[in-house]
This record gives sequence, structure tokens and C-alpha cells, in this order.
Amino acid sequence: MKKKYLLLSGFAISAAGVTSYLLRKGSNRTMAKMMANEVIEKIIPFMKKDDDKNLPVKKAGHPDPYDYEDTKMVEEGSVYPVNYYNKKQ
Repeated sequence: MKKKYLLLSGFAISAAGVTSYLLRKGSNRTMAKMMANEVIEKIIPFMKKDDDKNLPVKKAGHPDPYDYEDTKMVEEGSVYPVNYYNKKQ
């Protein structure tokens, strides 16, 4: 276990040293900041919770009792698993 922690800490220290060496120039820092901002701009839309706009479901929850086509579809759909189960027996 101790070797594992020493290896991980050595790797982390090495990565920090390489990063600081590469970012010592101002131009490299500017380029790294621009790349980080581009990555953040691409990631932010995936993190937002705008699921209402993305869902294709227009009607969900309690169906309208006067929408006969929808009611018929729900009625047929609920019988299908029961018929399948009965055929299996």
C-alpha cells in the first residue's frame, strides 16, 4: 500500500513540475487559458439542466379522457404484458 501512495504522489509531483515548467512563458500561459476556456464553453451546455427543451414528450402524466386515440393506445399497451405473460405459462 505504501508503495502505491509513494508512486501516486511521485506522479502528481512530476505532473505539477512539468506543468509549471511549460507554463513559465507568458505565451504558453495565454494559450493554455484560451484552450481551457474553449473546453469550458463546450462542457457547460452538457451540464445545464434544460431537459424541458430537449424532451420530445409533449403529453405526459394524466392523459386527457376525451382524447380517444391516446386513451385507446394506453389501454392496448397495458394489456400487452399481461397477454405475453399468459402465453409464457
